[in-house]
Amino acid sequence: MDWKKLTIEDKETIDNFTKGKFSTCDYNFTNLFLWSQGEDLHYKIEKDVLIIQGTFVKDEYCFMPIPKDENAIGAMKEVIKELVQKNKKIVLVPEEWKEKLEDTFILEERRDSYDYVYSIESLAYLKGRKYAKKKNRVHNFMKSYNYTYEAVTPENVEEVIDFQTNWCHDKECEIIPVLRNENMGILNLLHNFNTLGIKGGILRVDGKIVAYTLGEAISDEYVVIHIEKGLNGYTGSYQMINMAFLEKEFTDHKYVNREDDFGDEGLREAKESYHPLELLKKYEITGIK
Repeated sequence: MDWKKLTIEDKETIDNFTKGKFSTCDYNFTNLFLWSQGEDLHYKIEKDVLIIQGTFVKDEYCFMPIPKDENAIGAMKEVIKELVQKNKKIVLVPEEWKEKLEDTFILEERRDSYDYVYSIESLAYLKGRKYAKKKNRVHNFMKSYNYTYEAVTPENVEEVIDFQTNWCHDKECEIIPVLRNENMGILNLLHNFNTLGIKGGILRVDGKIVAYTLGEAISDEYVVIHIEKGLNGYTGSYQMINMAFLEKEFTDHKYVNREDDFGDEGLREAKESYHPLELLKKYEITGIK
């Protein structure tokens, strides 16, 4: 088949290859759809192997090709060889695929892409001395503001769209490519909220939205947080929305993946301050052995 631009209509097709198969954040349909417009994602299927390519700041790349099942792993390796021979950049190879590929290909770790995984029980209740500072911020928020928490629904999703639009305007997203691309994706998620089957949480102060988050279960044990945004000036709002969302929506799951830090030192420090249980390593295929 020819390359096809990835759209919301492709959810079932992509899910057939990826749903429930990965603990990393990259391969579930919502994440792909989030970046589909900003990074011009296209896909095709060859020999029961899903191939997805995109462009990040003029740099073309391919996701790890995904076999439909174990019988297609041989075909997957052939597809990868063809891509490498064409000098295609193949990124975001999860740790669990390393041992299946390293006999044939050269793989190099990419620390900036590692996902941070936490215990949902720990983050939903902030138990223990190591979370004392986080819990103090939550308590101070609760004492300082007249707040409410609610789930994102078809009735209030337009308010979240307005909040995101204003947030992006304040952050000058239009002149920052990553934020501009992310904003396009977030608005696409919100406009297709029901179709995607994701969940969201809203934190209000005196009726005004001050933070929101979007996430979903990607397996029986794992949840991924796709988006978390808040206003400046409401100390503790990020800790509060993180805690409330997990406690209200996902305590029947064990682990939460809060995605990577993209090599940003401030973001890395923030993610490490929540004491991850594990970092999910990822690799880039750089050659054939």
